[in-house]
Parts: sequence; C-alpha cells; structure tokens
Amino acid sequence: MELPIPPEPKEIKEFIKRQRGKFGSVPDIDHDSLSVWYLNRLPSYLWKYWKTVLENAGYTWQKFIKVIKYATDDIIDWALYDNLEWNGLVKKLAKLLERYASVRR
Repeated sequence: MELPIPPEPKEIKEFIKRQRGKFGSVPDIDHDSLSVWYLNRLPSYLWKYWKTVLENAGYTWQKFIKVIKYATDDIIDWALYDNLEWNGLVKKLAKLLERYASVRR
C-alpha cells in the first residue's frame, strides 16, 4: 500500500497547539491527547489524501480513526513537542495502516 506524503499541515499543527494552550501549561497526557484529536482535523486532512488507497485496502473512515489512534503518542510528539518530523510521522502512520489493512497486495 503506497501512501503519498501530503504537505505538512502547519495550520493544523498550530491549531492543535492553540487547543493545548487552552488547557494550561501543566504536562498532562489527557490534555495532550484531547488536543490532537479535537475536531479530528489531522485525520480529516490525511483521509482527504489517502481515501482511495485506504478504501482499496479495506478501510472505512471508522477503521482509519481506530487504527491511527494507536499513534496518538507520535502525533503528540509531532504536533505539540516537535520531537518528530512530519515525514517521520507519516511513515509511522503508513506502517501502522499497512499492518491493519484488510486487503493485502
């Protein structure tokens, strides 16, 4: 399954950081997680680019969300702490999605 690397959505990254800022500065995994999943902005962006490939691999929107939730820590590292580059995040997500694809090529 070949998933293209879409352009880094810097506006979504900033949106996530703003959401996190509303919860205060105290480190808290629940607030970090809530911030990256708020309004599903990142998943919606990725689904727009990958929908056709993912559907051909047996994915629905619901399954896509369920699988990429396993990468919440990686998304937090990218969006909130700048500990992961965009290309690295996308490669991790692609590997995860490949693992749980229903249709193997």
